[in-house]
Amino acid sequence: FPPQVLNIKTLQVLVLRNNPIKEIPNDISRLKTLKKFIISFNLLSELPPGLFLLDNLQHLDIAYNDISFIHNDIKKLRQLEILNIEGNQLSALPSGLLNLPLKYLRIENSFIHPLLWNEQNQNQPQKLIHLAALCFSRNNLRERYTDISEDIKKILDNCTACDCCSGPRYGRGLCLVQVYRNVFRFGRLPFYFHACSSSCRRAF
Repeated sequence: FPPQVLNIKTLQVLVLRNNPIKEIPNDISRLKTLKKFIISFNLLSELPPGLFLLDNLQHLDIAYNDISFIHNDIKKLRQLEILNIEGNQLSALPSGLLNLPLKYLRIENSFIHPLLWNEQNQNQPQKLIHLAALCFSRNNLRERYTDISEDIKKILDNCTACDCCSGPRYGRGLCLVQVYRNVFRFGRLPFYFHACSSSCRRAF
């Protein structure tokens, strides 16, 4: 990835199609005026958190890379209207897409097929430290225990929002796939959600 482009403060269109780029720098968040970003036919395996901070992004093309997971923070791209994710390793879509004003979505030549949806539902047991942190947070134990060591504070502060109950989620949580009908002009589309606990997953 050419780092020089990160200094162009008024950049609106960035096309890096057909390159051996393996990583997008997190500093891409500096391109506040970027509206169109095409980085298809590269060697990407993941998208950086900084990409989801581009408030003006309207067109994102990451087709034909090696991406198997898109973080739910994509929901922060409130202006996104065109998304091309075809030719990747995706078997379901992030639920955050349901909050976006998408007018055009391409998903062909990926692993989005009903035979693979159950595979997404196979979960590893949650780590005990994540369950303990969730219990601590849900019961507001910080109010009772004020003398907490710094390493414990780091664990408690390192959480994301649960896709199901919107409460805190520690670690990856438990994945489940929900199929939505007639979304973005498709008959059926699978979306993955990450629950904070098994009880939350069952309730959802």
